[in-house]
Amino acid sequence: MSDLPHDPIEDDPAFRADLDAAAEAARLELIDHPMNGQNGFCHVFWASKKRILKERFGIDWRTPVEMDPYRLTMFD
Repeated sequence: MSDLPHDPIEDDPAFRADLDAAAEAARLELIDHPMNGQNGFCHVFWASKKRILKERFGIDWRTPVEMDPYRLTMFD
C-alpha cells in the first residue's frame, strides 16, 4: 500500500473497476508523453486519470496532490 494520500473513494470496492480502467486508459494515453518515466510525471498521470474518471464514468476523484497539496508540491 502506498503512503500517498488518497481519495476515500479508492477504498470503496464499488468503484475499483472504474478506477482501474481509468488508470489503464491514462497509462495508454500517456505512453509516449515526453515526461513519461521522469520526476513529476505522476502529476500528468493523475490529471489524465481524473479527466477520464469524470468524462467516462462520472466520478469526481481527487488526486493525491488535491488531498494534500503542501506535501506533494513542496519538492516538485
